[in-house]
Amino acid sequence: MTRFKGIVVAILTPFDDEDQIDLEYVKRLLRFVEEGGCNGFVVSGTNGEFPSMTIDERKALFETSASYKGKMFMVAGTGCSNLRETIELTRFAEVVGADAAMVVPPYFYSYATDNGLTEYYKRVFEAVSIPIFLYNIPQCSGVRISDAVIEGLACYPHLAGIKDSSGSLNSTLHYIKTFPQLRVFVGDDHHCLAVLAAGGAGHVTGMPNAFPRLVTELYTTFLEGRDASQYQMRLSMARHIYSAFPEFAVNKYVLSRRGFPMRHCRLPLVDLTEGQKLEFERLMRAAGLWDID
Repeated sequence: MTRFKGIVVAILTPFDDEDQIDLEYVKRLLRFVEEGGCNGFVVSGTNGEFPSMTIDERKALFETSASYKGKMFMVAGTGCSNLRETIELTRFAEVVGADAAMVVPPYFYSYATDNGLTEYYKRVFEAVSIPIFLYNIPQCSGVRISDAVIEGLACYPHLAGIKDSSGSLNSTLHYIKTFPQLRVFVGDDHHCLAVLAAGGAGHVTGMPNAFPRLVTELYTTFLEGRDASQYQMRLSMARHIYSAFPEFAVNKYVLSRRGFPMRHCRLPLVDLTEGQKLEFERLMRAAGLWDID
């Protein structure tokens, strides 16, 4: 499991004009982010709009992505609120060749106890042998992964790590300090360099879908032992601009400017308006972050 480190792109899911997944686009996008320096990718994660897809659609994404992962490692987002579906998806990801699975807690059940969450995860761990990452994103799932849950799962050798998208640097640093045996990935662009410096495994982010070098240059500079603070400043500036727009729609728009077909978000999410497109591009150009032309 030593290969699980670096910059991991949370791959978007491209929906065509008929609201079907464009799998050819996915293949092309994987090549684009690999050439942009990404070390791995998550498919069917938050940026992939996983709650809006059927089980069969997620399976199709896993199968296609596993066949076109290239030199990157693939993490399949397999979490569902339904335990049986989580196990089904995780087993399928293992069979088709994913390198790991990432399992969000059973979202909506904000009142679930630590004991309930631990037992839920145990059923998943006992059904597969694929490495598994826990996914802490309480602002979306409604459920925080506590120390007690992690401790209850520590006996499983295929507990690979955790992705912390809580937005709290203290939370991520706590996981790193308290569970040194785990690979801890941060999900907040503002905290990438701080987490790397603290011994974190890397960064999982949606931004490399559209601007891979903004993130991968930071990581490369850090690995070389050089001062990467200027790259963190650029990444934070881009994140600040992104925060004023719906991110998934932004990435799909930017990729259309890079020559990809225009692909859409699935309802209830919507695409950028024409005004939003112009404003986003204006802000990125003004910040010196628009590297397309």
